Amino acid sequence: MIIDITKKLEKGIIKVSKHWRGSKHVNWFKNNNYSKGAHGVYAYKVFLESQGYEAKYINDEGDLKYRRKDSAWIKAEVKTSKADLETTKRGFLKERLWFNQIRPMQVGWNEIVLVGIYPNHIRIYKKTRKEWEQGCKTLSSMVKGLAHIGSKDLGQVTLKKNTRTNNFHEWKCIHNDHQGKKL
Repeated sequence: MIIDITKKLEKGIIKVSKHWRGSKHVNWFKNNNYSKGAHGVYAYKVFLESQGYEAKYINDEGDLKYRRKDSAWIKAEVKTSKADLETTKRGFLKERLWFNQIRPMQVGWNEIVLVGIYPNHIRIYKKTRKEWEQGCKTLSSMVKGLAHIGSKDLGQVTLKKNTRTNNFHEWKCIHNDHQGKKL
C-alpha cells in the first residue's frame, strides 16, 4: 500500500529537509524499509544492464547476480540509504549515507554495493569482498554494526562529508547521475 504523503509534507507532519522538498525522489519517504532496499537493488540492476551485463535477482548469498555472456556469475550484496543533507550557516553542504546490516559471515556474495539515494540523483559505490574484509578494520567508513537475533557479526558503513571529515573516497563510485546544481 502506498501512502500519499503530499498533504502531510505540506503541513509539516513529516519532516523533510529543504533539499528533499519537491525533489525527484521525495517519494522515498513513502516506502517501508523493504521497499527502500528493493529500490537500491533495482537501481543497481538497471545500471548493470546499461553496461551490457545480464542481471538477476536472488534471495540467498546476496541480492543480485550478474555476468557477461558465458562468464561466471558475480553475486552482489546491495545496501541502500537516502542521503542526509544539511547546509551549514556558512553554506557548506554536510552529507551522510548510512548502510547497516552488512553480513560479512554470509557465504556467497562477491561484492558489497552501496546505493545512495539523493533528492534528484543516485550514486552507486562498491567494494569486492576482499576489499571489504581488508578495509573493515582500517577504514573510517566501516565499523562493526548493530546485532540482532541470529547474527552477532554485522557490519555498517557511514559515508560522510562535513567540515572535518570526508571519507567518500574510501569507496569506488561506479555511477553518479548528478547533473547541474540540483542535489
